[in-house]
Amino acid sequence: MEHNIAGHALLETLTHPNELFPMSEFVDHFDSFSNGGFPSHWHPELEFQLILKGSAEYVINGTSYLVKEGDALYIAPEVIHHAKQTRRGTIGYNIVLSPQLLTNVLRAVNCVQYAAKLTSDYSDALLISSDSKHGFRILERLRKMYYADTTQNDNELFMLENLLGIWRHLITLLPHQETSASTNKILREYRMKAMLAYIHRNYSEPISVSDLADAANISSTECFRCFSELSETTPVEYVNQYRLLQASQLLLDTDQSIAEICFSTGFGSTSYFTKQFKRRYGMTPRAYRVSGIGDRAGV
Repeated sequence: MEHNIAGHALLETLTHPNELFPMSEFVDHFDSFSNGGFPSHWHPELEFQLILKGSAEYVINGTSYLVKEGDALYIAPEVIHHAKQTRRGTIGYNIVLSPQLLTNVLRAVNCVQYAAKLTSDYSDALLISSDSKHGFRILERLRKMYYADTTQNDNELFMLENLLGIWRHLITLLPHQETSASTNKILREYRMKAMLAYIHRNYSEPISVSDLADAANISSTECFRCFSELSETTPVEYVNQYRLLQASQLLLDTDQSIAEICFSTGFGSTSYFTKQFKRRYGMTPRAYRVSGIGDRAGV
């Protein structure tokens, strides 16, 4: 299965291969991401990332998780997260699925009590290692899914079998969700989502810090604070990252000229676009298109 370089930034609007079975798999080669990582985003699906090689740092709602080779990370639905490799050559196996896939099955067999942590009673994330029996079983099933032959007619049944097994062990490990989260933290996450959504809708147009602050009905100072805490970057840096991510996708997937891509992704001049692209990707847009660096084998 192909996984394009912009896949993680576009997961908020991910279309699964089979919408009746809303699950997607990716193989992430972090070297092919800009600066070895991907920017802040969120999506309604939950996510598992198994690190096959190397290591990566994930920041989820402001909390950092170092995921080493052989370990995995569970990411709850709707949380803001970004990641960056801590070793070159890092590769991960990524599963993204709608909670509804599991809740529908659990409700159908009168096991709705096991669905709570998929809906309102979930932790933001959980680092999974083989130190515990339950962690070992989760990792074992994730590896089975990675090595499975996805062309088999019963592949979806195989995947569902393993997802239910993973969830059975995961709910044992997930801590109780704290209900005393600070009002400031909740507000900041809400505001950040509003600003990210504004960027993702309007990146082709000029965007100022004031525009972002207005989108979340906050001050410019709070805007900078949100990006610093939840994205570890400034608003302007994030806008440029997102524009460059879109440009990299267009370079690989379309025949548009570099000038057309430049202006359609919100850059005001081709010289500035080329300078910023080279700074982030280590090569010019033209060289990037010729190299096809974003193409890589998937599951």
